[in-house]
Amino acid sequence: MTDIDAIYEKLSHVISKEDFLQRIKEKVENMGGLCDEAMAAMLVANELGFSDVGRDSVKIADITAESGTVNFVARIISVFEPKEFTRNDGTIGRVGNLIVGDETGRIKVTLWDNMADLLKTGKVQAGESVQVSGYTKQGYSGVEVNIGNNGVLAESDEEVEVAVNAQQIKDIKDGMGDLNLTGKVLETSDVRTFQRKDGTEGKVGNLMIGDGTGSIRVTLWDEKTDFLNEVEYGDTLEIINAYARENAFSQKVELQIGNRGLIRKSETEIEYEEEFIPIGNIVADASDVNISGRVLDISEVRTFEKRDGSPGRVGNLLVGDETGKIRVTLWDEKTDFLDEVEFDETIEVIHAYARENNFSQQVELQIGNHGLIRKSEKTVEYREKFTDISDIIPGESYSVRGKVSDLGELREFEREDGTESVVAGLELTDETGSIRITLWGEQAYVLEDLDIDSELQIIDAYARYGLNEEIELSVGNRSRVIIL
Repeated sequence: MTDIDAIYEKLSHVISKEDFLQRIKEKVENMGGLCDEAMAAMLVANELGFSDVGRDSVKIADITAESGTVNFVARIISVFEPKEFTRNDGTIGRVGNLIVGDETGRIKVTLWDNMADLLKTGKVQAGESVQVSGYTKQGYSGVEVNIGNNGVLAESDEEVEVAVNAQQIKDIKDGMGDLNLTGKVLETSDVRTFQRKDGTEGKVGNLMIGDGTGSIRVTLWDEKTDFLNEVEYGDTLEIINAYARENAFSQKVELQIGNRGLIRKSETEIEYEEEFIPIGNIVADASDVNISGRVLDISEVRTFEKRDGSPGRVGNLLVGDETGKIRVTLWDEKTDFLDEVEFDETIEVIHAYARENNFSQQVELQIGNHGLIRKSEKTVEYREKFTDISDIIPGESYSVRGKVSDLGELREFEREDGTESVVAGLELTDETGSIRITLWGEQAYVLEDLDIDSELQIIDAYARYGLNEEIELSVGNRSRVIIL
């Protein structure tokens, strides 16, 4: 009696022999050579509710080097490209590897020759459940299961949970491998193509994820980048078999997911809250700065040429909360946000870094590739802080208000680079004193709408010594003039 006959004996009361053999034939054809008729018969029996027929199934935790031939169902965690090698007799062999797991553990599966060729077809994918039949032995890194031409690697409809030793983000260090964790999507990037040294084209993209202990950037390579089209902010992800390395530019540890790793959506609930700080507490050289604030000003986007000759873009927002305000600089694709946001909307800035502007000596926030900016539903209070004219000292930026007590003339001049611009001046007076206001470029044309005693608010003007060593306020493209 063949294996197929023995299996059919146990389910002859629910299906005819003809239908049974037909389903076996269809199963073999549909799997494209991934299983033989005996294995197909067992799979058909499983579909009919008879999971106890055929070979006895074991759990991975029970497999030892002395187990001999074993049969089990597992989920593929990682797929490794097959390699060719030369045997002692001069013939060419092929070998490939899988890492598979069930709820009791994980094990390496080694495929030889024709079975290894299955890894080239794309039919064996990480995340799939498979029926495995092979023989065990002690490998270099522990017990492994070997599948030769008489073994079985077949698709299975059985849902398999994989035992995962999960790490928390705060514990991840440079150089760590075999990392498994679950996190909430905080940001996704566009996919970038590049050329490898061998001339082939590669793809790379990023995610930012967070858990209750922190956040980390995740880098996906080549076909793994397709996953970025499937996820959005707030989704929970499970990552298996990633490795960590330090980014040479940011000096921050990131997760890498290559061919051996797996990333997929998860239903697990993840608690993650960004820690926001008041704008007034930001100091120069601070990193990983998160703020919420109201948009007070939006600049035009400026294009420039980078050192490598590629084009770049830069733009600015002025953002305020109840403790102060700060200028936020956006680079390259992040500047697209400036077309989406409106004056007085609330935004959140995530993972920015602070530095002092060499000209204004004011601390500003920078949003590079690792930063995130988005709209927010939070309510943020902001009230402009005005300084009395008598309290102004050079080297700081101020907001002042008062009446126009004197008006100068609009004057054209030529810059050192040969371009032309305009400048104008006026005198502003409040209850504590008067100060000269110098308006540059487009700001100078406000003079055409002013009269003596016009009431003004001037926001973010820079104080410096002018003619005769008198303090004046300089109004440039980062300042605002409001006629009341």
